[in-house]
Amino acid sequence: MLLILPPGNPRVVALLSGLGINHLDGSFGVEVPDIDLPGIADADLRTVLLHLYDQRFVVLRTQGLTKPQFVEFARRVGDPIRLSGDPDFPEIAHITNVGIDAKARRLGAAHWHTDQSFRNQVSSITMLYSVKAPSQGGETKFCDMAGAYAALPGPTKRRIEDLTVVHRHGVSVAARPGDHVPIPPKGWDQSTTVTHPLVRRHPVTGQKTLYAITGTSQGIVGIEQAEAESLLNELCDLAFQDRFVARHRYRVHDLILWDNPTTMHSATPMAAATGPEDTRLLHRISLHGTPSVFSHAESAACKDATASRSPREFAPQILRAGNVADTTEQQTGVVP
Repeated sequence: MLLILPPGNPRVVALLSGLGINHLDGSFGVEVPDIDLPGIADADLRTVLLHLYDQRFVVLRTQGLTKPQFVEFARRVGDPIRLSGDPDFPEIAHITNVGIDAKARRLGAAHWHTDQSFRNQVSSITMLYSVKAPSQGGETKFCDMAGAYAALPGPTKRRIEDLTVVHRHGVSVAARPGDHVPIPPKGWDQSTTVTHPLVRRHPVTGQKTLYAITGTSQGIVGIEQAEAESLLNELCDLAFQDRFVARHRYRVHDLILWDNPTTMHSATPMAAATGPEDTRLLHRISLHGTPSVFSHAESAACKDATASRSPREFAPQILRAGNVADTTEQQTGVVP
């Protein structure tokens, strides 16, 4: 049953008011403690994902995941993108500063970008699992693109509302100083272009957000190139202010999930490893699609109800009876 709960429902308030989570150093992002991923119940997974949509990224500590467990969990959250990575688990890519490709791999993501924005089917959620973590450095930076959009002046919002951006794998026309050239996927045609709306609605929550304004952006449909580059750079200058940026420093066995539609991220360049103290090894899985614990009907209900509201406000609409104990629940329909 899809249930609508009163806004003041204690369980809903507890889920998204900060109870049971640890806020991180930045203005967004949370740690959800006491979560054991292998065998996590659907109700608990929905709660984790609500925090993800509300806070842009979620950190789960001390997971101790095997590769099969990591892939199994990822499949409950979305459809893993099979890339050239682990020979036994093609869903998993290795990110490291060790080995023959270490230099290219540690620099290739050292620029603001959104995963898979150069493809027609973009990534919904990305997960990084920390196998080895350096004692210093190796952070990932995140930018809150929904927050940046919300901060835009009204005239700017109206100007960009219906614009479409051209994307191609390679250096963006709105590249930031110090950006590094990304590594193309194996066999990828670098001349391939796709288009995405500059302002997108989140596929689950309906929130408006700036999408992939740099990283792969090459121009704007129907706008002269000089004007397009100026506009994209103007948006970047606003979005990458410190107030919209948070960092995560990895510990061994951290699992971090971030919401690609509402964030951009950038790796921190690292020198080649010289020993255990400065070695980094991350396993990455990128996903398509809506988490299986949210049905299509639930996602549609969210979109209809939220327009420009935050996940904190729509949480009651995507909780099921098994996740909430409340005697005032109202049945509104049956979810297949």
